[in-house]
Amino acid sequence: MNNDRKRCTRREFIEVSLAAAAGIALGPRMTFGSAGEYEGVLDVPGDGYPLVEAAGSHREIGLQIGTAMKERIAGHLELSSQYADSREYLGGAGADKVKKMFELSQEHFPHLIEEIEGMAVALEIPMMELFAFQCRAEISILKDPPGCSTIVINNDDGVILAHNEDGNDLNIGRMFLAKVTPPSGVTFLAFVYPGLLPGNGPSFSDRGIVQTTNYIQPRGVPEGIPRYIIGRQILEAKTLDEAVKLATMEPRAFSYHHNLVSLTEGRYLSVETAAYPEQKHSVKEIEGLYVHTNHFLHNGMDGDGGTGTEPREFDVPYESSTTRMSVLSRAIDDDGPPADEKEILKLLALHKGRPYSPCRHPEGDVHGATLGTAIFKSPDKTMTLYHGNPCRGSEKRYSL
Repeated sequence: MNNDRKRCTRREFIEVSLAAAAGIALGPRMTFGSAGEYEGVLDVPGDGYPLVEAAGSHREIGLQIGTAMKERIAGHLELSSQYADSREYLGGAGADKVKKMFELSQEHFPHLIEEIEGMAVALEIPMMELFAFQCRAEISILKDPPGCSTIVINNDDGVILAHNEDGNDLNIGRMFLAKVTPPSGVTFLAFVYPGLLPGNGPSFSDRGIVQTTNYIQPRGVPEGIPRYIIGRQILEAKTLDEAVKLATMEPRAFSYHHNLVSLTEGRYLSVETAAYPEQKHSVKEIEGLYVHTNHFLHNGMDGDGGTGTEPREFDVPYESSTTRMSVLSRAIDDDGPPADEKEILKLLALHKGRPYSPCRHPEGDVHGATLGTAIFKSPDKTMTLYHGNPCRGSEKRYSL
């Protein structure tokens, strides 16, 4: 690590990083190889993904996570075409747009910029490059969006939320978990993508707030706060209402679907948010059985209330999402609704519709994979995580 850089003030650190956005030469940093030298799929570790614990200031948290997971994160960034695309966009035509997203994030959540700074120091890379990676969804509408599948039961016995976390198979073997206690005092545990802030993968807090998310493919990206920044801040929400307020805040840069649960109250909310062509959202408190994949379902968000007679204004349904929804819906119609978490898990482990099945395995040029399956059941403040595919993943239970 460059000692001169360690002694930079925070303002100097930001100025250097902003210089990178403008294409100005930077000092020494970690050098990654050429992205696209595909090295997936790694095996899920035999004893499961590692867990790092971090506490202190936000900058210290970023530094601790980056230091503990440096090899894992750096190995991913070296091969990630999304990281390469983010760097290229930052250093070229996208400099102004990334700078605007940075300024909005700095205005609303300066402490999360500090968290990114700390991680960037640990990784020995410019902070703005790492920030741009947090904007990877905004920078590139993915060619093969992997998506996620969520099934919820909410009845008199409480809430069960089960979620397949799907991502590019380059993440397999490189994911990790983080137990974090920030200055807010809200301790949370999250399933984390290498190089990203916690908040995109399944998570829960000691306040009993659960968040899992479903990617939504939008029709455009306006100036706004990146979705990963918003998702990270929700992890510190003290109440379900606060989590909803954060999920629906404006201006947003990207669409999102948040599955939000209060384990202590036994409540589940489906929150769909659109960013383009206008800022719009819908919040539904769900009872009974609910399934969500990666396109809008709420009336008014799906363009026509689901009738299929009008074009969809806010999202672009794609084959992976519609196939998984069809497979799950048909299985429920044929066999009846699931009664408990074991029956939900059987649904999420289905392989019909491959390579776009609920339980995803990479096939050929399709690199989407189920990285893990998380199950939450009220009123327990715990997460059961299947490390890898639910059809064969190892099961671990985490408690706060």
